[in-house]
Amino acid sequence: AAMLLEQTGTPRALTLAGEVADAVAHYGCRLDNMRVTRLCECLDEIALSAILVGCASRLVADQALKVDKLPMFDFKARLLGTVTEIVGSSRIRTNEQVTGHLGSKYKVSTVILDRMKRKPMAFLEPIADQNAVARRFKEFYDISLNSAYSDIQRVSVIDDAKDIPAGDVLLMQEVSTPLRFSDAAKLFQGWAAPL
Repeated sequence: AAMLLEQTGTPRALTLAGEVADAVAHYGCRLDNMRVTRLCECLDEIALSAILVGCASRLVADQALKVDKLPMFDFKARLLGTVTEIVGSSRIRTNEQVTGHLGSKYKVSTVILDRMKRKPMAFLEPIADQNAVARRFKEFYDISLNSAYSDIQRVSVIDDAKDIPAGDVLLMQEVSTPLRFSDAAKLFQGWAAPL
């Protein structure tokens, strides 16, 4: 939609790039002539880059066609973009299936691999709103009882922009390390730092 606006010379296209540039950058992408791009440094980054470019492109299209104000970007994709930028895409796996202690299957949003890229060192889940708390609590509780994952850190990242009750944050603390999104980069930098 944004590319069509650009091609037809519509005035909206001139202001749109400025409106979405920061949001597109959160995905680790750039906007060139209303086309979203992301540089891949190696072949392992292609799949993740395709996902991030798709999310950022959808954001641009939504903004180009908006009637009512739409959310600027999806919290899960924003979190993924941030952790990927700091830790590196070669150490990130998305939507990995894990098994709870009684056999239930879960898809962990983001798995962080150790520095040798051999095994998971952390499971990372976004808490975008209060509705996500019950689901993430159940997932992390069940995973925590599976001895195969006992040495893997569980981290829940809470969207600062949402009003999530303190009691829900304390509940997540029972099964994970809860962090506000604005504080998460410090943890990610620790994961990225050399030994």
